[in-house]
Amino acid sequence: MSVDLSFHNLSPTFAGGLIDDPLLLVRVVPSGRFLMFDCGQVHHLANRIFSRLDALFISHAHMDHWMGIDTVIRCVHAAPRTIDLFGPPGLADKLESKLAGYDWNLAEDYWASFRVHEVFPDHICCDRFCGPEGFRRLAQGARPHGRQRPICRTPQFEVLAATCQHRVASLAFRINDRPGFLIDKEKLAALDLVPGPWIGDLKGRVLRDEGLDAGLTVCRRGPDGTDREVWIQDVPALLRQIERPQRPAAIGYVSDVGFTDANRATIVDLMAGVDLLVCECTFLQDGRQRARNSHHLCTDDVNWLLRELRPRFFLPMHLSKTYSRRSAELYQELVPPEGTQLLQLPLRRTPRPLLAAEMPWQLNESG
Repeated sequence: MSVDLSFHNLSPTFAGGLIDDPLLLVRVVPSGRFLMFDCGQVHHLANRIFSRLDALFISHAHMDHWMGIDTVIRCVHAAPRTIDLFGPPGLADKLESKLAGYDWNLAEDYWASFRVHEVFPDHICCDRFCGPEGFRRLAQGARPHGRQRPICRTPQFEVLAATCQHRVASLAFRINDRPGFLIDKEKLAALDLVPGPWIGDLKGRVLRDEGLDAGLTVCRRGPDGTDREVWIQDVPALLRQIERPQRPAAIGYVSDVGFTDANRATIVDLMAGVDLLVCECTFLQDGRQRARNSHHLCTDDVNWLLRELRPRFFLPMHLSKTYSRRSAELYQELVPPEGTQLLQLPLRRTPRPLLAAEMPWQLNESG
């Protein structure tokens, strides 16, 4: 069944099964590039996805969310580009250890680099691993970061993050689709503003997220019916006066968090108004205590979140493998509120491992 998620620039795909390692892929439609959220089992993905990968967002570095970074390195290290990684504090040390496990004596000048952004509550630290130098680590400094401030922003999307707890820091992510800039023609006419090339200039500044403090020459119709150029210094105020309000669509991604008061408050604050919520549901109702002990969510916990957030679509994932024969019960225990459509994953999307008997030797019959 086709599901219309009504995103403008984003096309999300969950690239794992219900009990596979979490793996959310988001294609940025205008560019054809990909964002990857968590990086456990990724060997089943086509190489063309890695060749178009711009950024990885890692919730935390448990094996089922991080071990696929070796595959990413293998697929992109010899390409002339920079891959951005966003994750909790300590991620740069972990990537450094991964890279140090290999010999890079054949590094070429055109090789890729990895740029790691470690997200703290009030700042982001950045380190670059330079491929042409054998992935030598270079500190890039820090920048401010605060609540509801994007960790990554482009003209097509922005990603926000908040820190939850899973016995380690675990990031939850919100991906906002950034719709095109729209002008309200009635508001334009009410201000006697005349459409012209200045609107294209203004739209370009908005999409590039720059030049909004530089002032702008607009065209205004005077009382005598003639048009004249007028200098506007406060461009943000002009935007508020003429822009047609739009509600940006959003995706929420929550993986491996405990059902604590602090985590609940963080998730509800970050995920308010999301259209698609992708959230772990590791245990059924009978595993409630196991969920508490391991700092995961059970179906009762997820039902509480759904009542608070009321997303248009909800995709449960990361079910414990102990329920592989009882996965149908998950959808029976989940009770989304009115207006929320429950989406369903196959049990697995990763391929079955081959048995030794399925890999016979091939005889050379030539000659």
